[in-house]
Amino acid sequence: MRRPSMKELALRLGVDRSTISRALSEDKGHLVAPETRDRIREIAMSEGYRPDLTAAALRRGRSQTVGVLVPDLENETFINVIRAFMASLNAGQSKPATPLIAETLDQPGAAGQLIETFLSHRVDAIISLASTEADKSILEDAARDVPVVLAIRSLAALSLPSALCDDHIGGAIVAGHFAERGHKVVCQVQGPALATTFNNRATGFTRVCAEKGMHEISQAIYTGQATSSAGRKAFDAVLAASPRPTAIFAHNDAIALGLIEAIRLHGLRIPEDMALVGFNDIRIAQVLATPLTTVAYPVAAVGDYAGVLVKRLIAGDSHAESRSFAPELVIRRTT
Repeated sequence: MRRPSMKELALRLGVDRSTISRALSEDKGHLVAPETRDRIREIAMSEGYRPDLTAAALRRGRSQTVGVLVPDLENETFINVIRAFMASLNAGQSKPATPLIAETLDQPGAAGQLIETFLSHRVDAIISLASTEADKSILEDAARDVPVVLAIRSLAALSLPSALCDDHIGGAIVAGHFAERGHKVVCQVQGPALATTFNNRATGFTRVCAEKGMHEISQAIYTGQATSSAGRKAFDAVLAASPRPTAIFAHNDAIALGLIEAIRLHGLRIPEDMALVGFNDIRIAQVLATPLTTVAYPVAAVGDYAGVLVKRLIAGDSHAESRSFAPELVIRRTT
């Protein structure tokens, strides 16, 4: 059965459309006589009436929606940051916002198309967890129309408010841990170079390796994607390195999972023959046969502060400041 429009409800009940609108509104229902209001609501519910939220948003100037750009919906860290973000954004709000979540898969041009879609839906703000250097001008243009906040991935020379993990510190922590364990030759299996998160982790790791006198193999080992299958393939380059490293820093836990599989397929032991550290501390890292030493991402802090930033910007606060939160090393049995 087709759902009735507000005009059709008004004709059936013999009242003005404005009366229907007020009766169905949480904010203005008290302006309608209780008997009339209850009758309108009862019939609207029984006939499946659904309000036109887009039209209501145009009248209010707010859509109660926020656009969320994410590179990978299978990545547990991104999902948990989004959850923390929405909890923070909606805390204390009588009308909670709804996220419109879109996945870029880091494909060229995807962010621009999705941002245009967000803007056409009149979102109140955009949060990007998927920013790459190619997206600078797109994000700058969007920020002229709505508040834009970056989370997880920052962009150099772009002054948008951001909630981030200090990935430099994360990489440095891993190198320091390898030095404490007595490793002399180490390497990184790096995530895609287009993401600042991985570049910053690499920089922090390399700096401390030099300070501690460890030899980091000079040939960069990049993965096209930050996935377990990419980690498996990358291990061939680790084996080919000379001298062979005794410790590997995987730029995220998914890459580390692939490396674990490849290391064992080659008959090597973890950590006796090859130590391994990941990044993010996803749930499976704790329950592996050999639990993974990893860097715990400050999910709650990053997501919570991103929500604070969006609320401030929507409220017109032009002094919303970026913040970075320190990650922590979680030592388990792979080192």
